[in-house]
Amino acid sequence: MLLDSISFDVRQGEYTAVIGPNGAGKSTLLKCLANLRSDWKGSVLFASKALQSYAPAALARRIAFVQQSLSVEFAFTVRQLVEMGRYPYLKALSPLSETDKEIAEDAMRTMDVLHLADRTMDTLSGGERQKVHIATALTQQAEILFLDEPTAYLDYRYQSEIGRLLRSLNQNEGKTVIEVTHDVNRAVTDATHVIALGSGKIVFDGSPAYLMQPDKLEQVFGISFQFADHPVLPLKIAVPGI
Repeated sequence: MLLDSISFDVRQGEYTAVIGPNGAGKSTLLKCLANLRSDWKGSVLFASKALQSYAPAALARRIAFVQQSLSVEFAFTVRQLVEMGRYPYLKALSPLSETDKEIAEDAMRTMDVLHLADRTMDTLSGGERQKVHIATALTQQAEILFLDEPTAYLDYRYQSEIGRLLRSLNQNEGKTVIEVTHDVNRAVTDATHVIALGSGKIVFDGSPAYLMQPDKLEQVFGISFQFADHPVLPLKIAVPGI
């Protein structure tokens, strides 16, 4: 069993980072929370109501999921893909309204991809594609954003841009963010709440500042770490021990 006896709370407006080594169950946990997997026992309560009891369209208006950046083999334009985020609000075969189109355009503007609107997805870089996928999620106008390693395989520029945009969505727009990441330093600088998984169990659940201690990180990853003061923020950053 990949996950065993997992239990935790995420408060409205929190930025929760889920960390842990490969195979710890991070992506599986995220998919269970987003109701994308049903082959498990237990329950997820969202607004005091079981997640499984929501109709799919109703749930899609409240939560959005951004998976790891994948290779793109289709030729939708950026605008076409982002506008698909409005589907949970449409009746069958109904066209997009002008309001729907404005919401999609605002999301592209927020993610700084509006200038790419008429480009096809297969012509974009990995960082550009990932920003478009997040714009699609924003077009759903969901309360919660689930993101599975949104900066994986991206260069430092796009890691920085996406991190900044996610912080802004959380801090300025009140979005609840739940993100799986391998980057411990991003987790502690961006998130307000960290959950660490190890061998399918929660080994840490709390404030990022309390995670940055040798015994705790070693328990999570099974290796030693060196620590240094962050040059700007009042917290520690970690480097794997040499």
